[in-house]
Amino acid sequence: MSFADRVRRERAGNVFLVRGNDSTGRAAWYFLLVDPAKRTAFQRASAGELELNAYGRIIASGYGAGPPAAVRARMRTEYGFTGE
Repeated sequence: MSFADRVRRERAGNVFLVRGNDSTGRAAWYFLLVDPAKRTAFQRASAGELELNAYGRIIASGYGAGPPAAVRARMRTEYGFTGE
C-alpha cells in the first residue's frame, strides 16, 4: 500500500458530508474533515446546530441539496470518502 493510499484510508473515517442551512438560512452542504480527537463529540452533536470549524476543517462546500458528482468524485479520490 502506498503512502497516499494509507493516508486516504486513515482520513476516510473522518470525512463527513453535512447538509443543512447556512447562517442565512440557505440550503448548503459541507464536507468536513473532522479532527480524530473530536469525532465522538461531532457525532453526538451532529443532529443539532453546529459550528463546523469547532470540529475540524471544511474541505469543500456549496449551496443546494447536495454536492455535484465532480465534488463527490474528488472526495472519494483525495480522501477515500465512501459514505452518503
